[in-house]
Amino acid sequence: MRGEPLAAHTSFHIGGPADYFVKPRGVADIEAALAFAQSQGLPWRVLGNGTNTLFLDEGFAGVVIYLGPTTGLSGVKIQNGRLYAEAGASLAKVRQLCEANGCGALDFLVGIPASVGGAVAMNAGIPEAAIGDKVASLTVLTPNGKVRRLSRVECGFAYRSSRVRSQGLVVLAAEFKLEGDRWDKAALMERRKNQPMGYSPGCVFKNPPQVPKSAGWLIDKSGLKGYKVGNAQVSRCHGNFILNRGKANCVDVLTLIDIVREKVYKEFNLELKLELEVALN
Repeated sequence: MRGEPLAAHTSFHIGGPADYFVKPRGVADIEAALAFAQSQGLPWRVLGNGTNTLFLDEGFAGVVIYLGPTTGLSGVKIQNGRLYAEAGASLAKVRQLCEANGCGALDFLVGIPASVGGAVAMNAGIPEAAIGDKVASLTVLTPNGKVRRLSRVECGFAYRSSRVRSQGLVVLAAEFKLEGDRWDKAALMERRKNQPMGYSPGCVFKNPPQVPKSAGWLIDKSGLKGYKVGNAQVSRCHGNFILNRGKANCVDVLTLIDIVREKVYKEFNLELKLELEVALN
């Protein structure tokens, strides 16, 4: 598709049109999209549920490959004690299958509104656990179109990062280990009540590793809860969330991010790093 509005595909509801927007029916379509982008010298990126991405107001002058639940790559199954999920499957779908089979090892993912591919790429999770802890292997597509299988060690999982993200690999499918203790889902959902509802990408900043306090706490103590730029606002409920109050644009959000970073640095001599992915052309 040409000129697809990206605001319609992100939880921030911000972003102009994509020059090319691809909804693949299978791996061959992804390979074709990458080959086209390379032949035309165009940038490309993969978009899952769009819960961690900010697109520019001008859009994306390249190829966006959508790997969300409505694509042809969203299947999940349990076989021989392992869970196999394609990149477009939602974490909710994964958890539902686990629950139906009496397995609670992935319950810590409750309430995280991501696709499998996006969650794996950024190693999504909670302070006590991350999805990479449960990955047995990944099937990925390299930028030059080669399908590879990566072991967990080869995935290079770290706090909110992975080799997938750093090397521009496309997650096709993931194999998960299902061993482990059950989680208290009610307690985890209770935490989610402290997170705001509305147009937001979730946590904007990573928690700084050198201090015991979270990014949200630092932002709160810097007096920035509720601070607004245009229609973008630091949540009054949780300092590490920026909300689109209805008509915010990318410039509003980026300006607000700069203000937050500057204020926290001034107050605590700490530089906040983005967890949010800004999709530059």
